[in-house]
Amino acid sequence: AELAKAEKLKADAAKKKKKEDDTPTDPLMANTEDMIRGTTGGLVGRAANKALDDPNAASGIDSALGIMSIDGGDGVPALSKKAMFKAYEERMMPEMKQDYPGLKLSQIKEKIFQKWKKSPDNPANQAANQR
Repeated sequence: AELAKAEKLKADAAKKKKKEDDTPTDPLMANTEDMIRGTTGGLVGRAANKALDDPNAASGIDSALGIMSIDGGDGVPALSKKAMFKAYEERMMPEMKQDYPGLKLSQIKEKIFQKWKKSPDNPANQAANQR
């Protein structure tokens, strides 16, 4: 009976030791080990970053700007959309002030924006009409 008790204690001690080995004492180390296991080819740090780099990756401002797309989704550059709205707003402001003399500037701008949504000058409407 004492032999069985000793074997059971050994087995319990082995289980405890295995459990302690499985759980690292430092959670940061556990996270680091998981990250290292998850990288391709066991690469770590810069080497892993370079391996994951996009083949179109740009180094430098000029090449980064060359790669970036400034489209609003419909082929018209987003910056020109903004400029087009500003020009439309400046063109419509005197007319709207004359039509609605009692409105505040923010209210006039809201009305201009509502008209802009329906305007043929709006690139979004031009794209919709071309389809």
